[in-house]
Amino acid sequence: QDCVGWSSYAKNWSFVKEALDVMCGELQMTGVLVATKDKQGRKACSIPASCDGLITQTTFLNQDEFFKYTRQSQFLFLPQVHDASPRVITQALALDVPVLMNKNIIGGWKYLTEQTGEGFNDIHDLKESIQRLRQNSAAGAYHPRRYVDENCGDQVSGERLTKFVL
Repeated sequence: QDCVGWSSYAKNWSFVKEALDVMCGELQMTGVLVATKDKQGRKACSIPASCDGLITQTTFLNQDEFFKYTRQSQFLFLPQVHDASPRVITQALALDVPVLMNKNIIGGWKYLTEQTGEGFNDIHDLKESIQRLRQNSAAGAYHPRRYVDENCGDQVSGERLTKFVL
């Protein structure tokens, strides 16, 4: 079967395929789909024909390789719903890369602000969200690294925990 199991469920693979058709077919975007090939690099999850030549699929990447791709990206696409606050969100933000995130994600929604990127609800508002993200990025409207510096990390989290406990 094509990309089944917990990982594809958590990453909302059925939606990803619809979204890729919009991104590749309608918007002619290029990109990288991380960890959508088996360990041997032979079998890949199927993607829409509209993505032929536009999308690169990889095996699981080590952190350095993932960061290299992320730094080169206009944004990090997070279609997940059943993935409570994926670590890649804060990694992208720390690398100063905005996010395009599913607003229905169980826990990572807290990182989605006017400084960090755009959200979408489903396939019906995805294209509009992508266009807004691209326009705002070109205008320099996002400051994901600044958001991380001001809202995350040991110092900020420690102060927040202290206030909560006391």
